[in-house]
Amino acid sequence: MVTVIYLDVLVAVNILVTYILLVCTRVVVKQQTKKWGVVISTILGGVSSLIIFWEEMPLVISVIYKILVGMILSYSAFVPDNKKLFFKTTLAFFLVNFIFGGVMYFVEITFNINNLMYINGTVYFDVSVLFLVSMTLICYGLLLVGDYFLKKRASENTLYEVRLYFRNECVTLKALYDTGNHLTDGLDSKPVIIVELKELLKFFSSSEIEFFMNSDLNYDVPTTIKSVFRIIPCSSVTGSSILKGFIPEKIEINSKDYKYETTFLVVAVSSGDLQNGEYNCILNADIFERGKRIDNVKVKR
Repeated sequence: MVTVIYLDVLVAVNILVTYILLVCTRVVVKQQTKKWGVVISTILGGVSSLIIFWEEMPLVISVIYKILVGMILSYSAFVPDNKKLFFKTTLAFFLVNFIFGGVMYFVEITFNINNLMYINGTVYFDVSVLFLVSMTLICYGLLLVGDYFLKKRASENTLYEVRLYFRNECVTLKALYDTGNHLTDGLDSKPVIIVELKELLKFFSSSEIEFFMNSDLNYDVPTTIKSVFRIIPCSSVTGSSILKGFIPEKIEINSKDYKYETTFLVVAVSSGDLQNGEYNCILNADIFERGKRIDNVKVKR
């Protein structure tokens, strides 16, 4: 039986697969992708599948072609600013590709699916789009589960030194990485960290400090912070509450081996003590999902 390869299906399927593989790679390396970079990468991923029509393509050329395409797709999506990060994202992209291919092969063998073609290093799935989407989502789910347990085991109850920047000022905090803190800003879905107000005094004027200390939500927001002010609903085992917060310029999280920085966050202000001086900031469980990690930066203790 001759399998007919439809050009539109081939390109569309590979655009979808490329996108989900890039999303999975982002989860693995915890690096933020570039919006237009992902668009360019997915289109290139779809167009690159046309190599399937090259008859009797030498294996060596096929391998070199796939490596080059993988490097280009990875670079376009992440735009790494150094060689080490480029190597890391590219290696992770290939690893995710191998996992996806392995899952598809397992399903093919297990369920005796014979409508899968592999030509010149390009896969053509003669299956329904629903089946393809289901398989890619399964791969994505497995990566998320694995990432969750690895992150929890490595980072739970870890203390970090962080630097918070706002209005061209900086404060240094001792922060607890809390896997139970999944607070997000309702407007932008940004992860929310919690910081004691007494550590933020240099950021605000006396009237602004008074505003954050007042629990009355009807208290007028000072015009000087209206553009960065946020209200964060919070629920816990003790009940529900509303926290006042603001959008900082950025945060730097330091460990002995690297520095991580991100602008994708909101700071919720706590008027009380968080843990009797042991720490004065609680990091969000998802704070490392967006931003940039800078390796080999030693922090002076």
